[in-house]
Amino acid sequence: WYQRRVRERRGSSGINAEYGGRTMNLPVRKVIIHPVVLFNIVDNYERRNDNNKRVIGTLMGRYDKGTVYVTESFAVPHQETEEEVSMDMEYAMRIGELQKKVNTSMYTVGWYSSGIIINEYSSLIHAFYKCQCPTPVHLTVDTQLKEQKMKINTHITSQIGVKNGTEGCIFTPVSHSIIGSEADQVSLKFFQGLRGTKKTPNLNDQEQIISSCDDMISQINIVMGHVKKVLSGEVPSDKELGRQLMEVVQSIPNLDGDTITNMLNSHMQDLLAVEYLTYLTRQQLAISARINQIL
Repeated sequence: WYQRRVRERRGSSGINAEYGGRTMNLPVRKVIIHPVVLFNIVDNYERRNDNNKRVIGTLMGRYDKGTVYVTESFAVPHQETEEEVSMDMEYAMRIGELQKKVNTSMYTVGWYSSGIIINEYSSLIHAFYKCQCPTPVHLTVDTQLKEQKMKINTHITSQIGVKNGTEGCIFTPVSHSIIGSEADQVSLKFFQGLRGTKKTPNLNDQEQIISSCDDMISQINIVMGHVKKVLSGEVPSDKELGRQLMEVVQSIPNLDGDTITNMLNSHMQDLLAVEYLTYLTRQQLAISARINQIL
């Protein structure tokens, strides 16, 4: 049944799939992964059934000029043994359609699996996702930390074989990077600080700001120390690193101390105004509730 459905869907969509209202064959040169996707994969692996050696799921995101942005993911039920593999394709398609309704700019871009091994069953699963998107990306995550770290690989496939004869595919590695927003980076650093601890610290806003400032000062000291070593000739210069440091310096606005103080005071006044309006709203709701009880 699985192979029949794959042949039917492949015959209707082909390599040039209907994607975002237009027919295209998209090349993939790079994959950018959001950190939330990795959290979802690890959570899916930890919640798996004892009979499953690995977990699989769908990757959601978008294409943009040869780059695949993976922003969401969801698990797909499947069973895998030494003799056969089965997956709930209807579930994968149904949840994928629901995801598209939530975010119309997001599409199926591939699938993931725990572990770094690619076997013959991976080709079968990849054939299904080949019918869902033009160039599916296969993401593998070493959730068992066999190399003392979470190894991440991304692959695309290339068709091999004889026309009108035996056909297959070969998985080709493609470069990837993990990029999140500034808020994501703050959260990730916070989680990294919890390694080896069982109790989550309850930090207020002031303590978090102080911790962030201390971390920033420490990083600035490291950069200054490296620059001094380069100027003294102790460390060879790196042109790429120099360009990155120049971009960072140029991105900082040239403001004096009084201007920064005025900006902080203005922001504080806005914050106090919002808190005051929130307090008034709560009081108004409480008064309305009491009036309704009396009436």
